[in-house]
Amino acid sequence: MNQAKPYFRVDDRLIHGQVVTQWVKALGTSTIWVVSDRAAAQPIEITLLKSSVPPHMSLQVYRVEDALTQWAKQSENHLLILTEGLEEVIRLYDGGFPIGEVNIGGMRYRPGRKGLNRAVYMGEPEVQLLQEMEARGVDAFIRIMPTDNRVNAYERTRRKWK
Repeated sequence: MNQAKPYFRVDDRLIHGQVVTQWVKALGTSTIWVVSDRAAAQPIEITLLKSSVPPHMSLQVYRVEDALTQWAKQSENHLLILTEGLEEVIRLYDGGFPIGEVNIGGMRYRPGRKGLNRAVYMGEPEVQLLQEMEARGVDAFIRIMPTDNRVNAYERTRRKWK
C-alpha cells in the first residue's frame, strides 16, 4: 500500500490554468486525480477534463469509492487530488484515505455564501462540512496560488460567521 500523503486541493473548477501550470509545477507532479462522483458520471466532462492537461500528464477521474480502491494500487509519490467540495474530502477521510492537510483554493460565489477571500466563498452547508473536517483533525488552509501565504481556514471561517 502507498504510504505517501497526496496533496489535496478543493477547487470547484477542477482543472484550469492555475492547476496545470502553477500547482503541478510547485508540487513536482505529473499525476492528477479528480475525485468527484458528479464528474465521473459524465463521460463528456471526463473527456473535457482530460483534454485540459498536457499529454505528458496523467489525469484520472474517479468516484469517491473508486478513488479509495485505487489508492491501494497507487505508486506515485507526488499526487495532486482535486475535489469540487468539502464533502468529498470527508468521505475520502472516513474511507481511510490518508489526508494530512487540505488546500481550499476555489469555491465560487453562490447566493447565500460569504467571501473568505477573492476565490473562496462558503455558506452554512460548507461551514458545517468544514467544522466536520476540523473535528476529524484535518488541517485545512486557504491558498489560491502556490506563492500565496497559507490562511487557516478554520480561523478565517470563524471570523466570518461570528
